[in-house]
Amino acid sequence: MKTAVILSDTHGNFSAIEKILPIMQESDFVIHLGDFQRDIFAYEKELGKKIISVKGNCDGGGEDRILEIEKVKILITHGNKYSVKSNMLNLIYVAKEKGVNAVFYGHTHVSDTFKQDGILFVNPGCMSGFYEKTYCYAVFHDGKVTTKNVEVRD
Repeated sequence: MKTAVILSDTHGNFSAIEKILPIMQESDFVIHLGDFQRDIFAYEKELGKKIISVKGNCDGGGEDRILEIEKVKILITHGNKYSVKSNMLNLIYVAKEKGVNAVFYGHTHVSDTFKQDGILFVNPGCMSGFYEKTYCYAVFHDGKVTTKNVEVRD
């Protein structure tokens, strides 16, 4: 069994990140889905090699990575290059094409979880601005993933 904290769109809100630092330290992985990717790298000393990150539009890009954790094949992306603020069709097509079990994406600043054609899609929300500050906690075990989006209280 492995655990991960997934966060996105931190936009320099270190106070929200600090609140979940103990959870990130206890987790096996910390996945940052872009937009101020440098925020998570500020915790490299505390988190070490458990950090996995992709660039978002505010980081000068939008990239994808495929991971496999406990037999779960995962696509991680910021989501901007798939126009996820408009609709999810492009991301759904890519997920099917890549043959993944789960997709973690950001960009919309709104937490969401849904299943489409047997693929789990999770947006952890954001850790900044006027939005609810949320992240995702995931547990991977024997080909299955369970997720919960959690609000960070001020």
